[in-house]
Amino acid sequence: MNSKSLFFLTIIFFTMNSFVRSQSKDFVVGALIGFYGIENKGDIRDLYYPLYNGSISGNGGLSCGLNVKHDIAKSIYGALELRYCRKGSIYEYLLTNGVQTFHALRLDYIEMPVAVGLKIKLKSKTMFFETGVAYARLFASRMKMGETHNAVQQNNFKPADISWIANLKYPIIKSEKLLVGLRFSYSLFSIHPLYKLYNMDYGVDFYYLFN
Repeated sequence: MNSKSLFFLTIIFFTMNSFVRSQSKDFVVGALIGFYGIENKGDIRDLYYPLYNGSISGNGGLSCGLNVKHDIAKSIYGALELRYCRKGSIYEYLLTNGVQTFHALRLDYIEMPVAVGLKIKLKSKTMFFETGVAYARLFASRMKMGETHNAVQQNNFKPADISWIANLKYPIIKSEKLLVGLRFSYSLFSIHPLYKLYNMDYGVDFYYLFN
């Protein structure tokens, strides 16, 4: 994450925290960190080198940010997040001399998911299911070509990504302030102006609620 994005998230954090402190009965705010498998779907092979017979694989991604939710009804609530997230994939292939190498695509976004949540009452705790859409703004895109080359800036991706998201959360302590969640997201539209490329992310989130 670059310094501008870190500064932006810090300002949003203190703004949201001050707001929630004054509206603590109506809003619940928390911090989150996520660890994902990230992958690009679609014409990803054409983006790299279509003449090489390579394979596409996922990569590891990190996400962090803030979460706010507000009850709409007894079992339904709205949720808003602001998060940094990395997306991309790896393309591995053999050169003509038989040496194996790779291209790693790294896309960094500031993302704002908006979701509707359902509270599912279990025997002793409450499970939460959320689904909605996320608007993400691309602020860095790089391609790393093998271990011996530095990452190269890529400027041919669309500046925004809109994706469908789904979360399933469960509290792991009695106070229900710490939750673990499973998350999945998939681009609704292509992220590239020429090729049909889509971001796909799946992984685990950890949430800590401040109030």
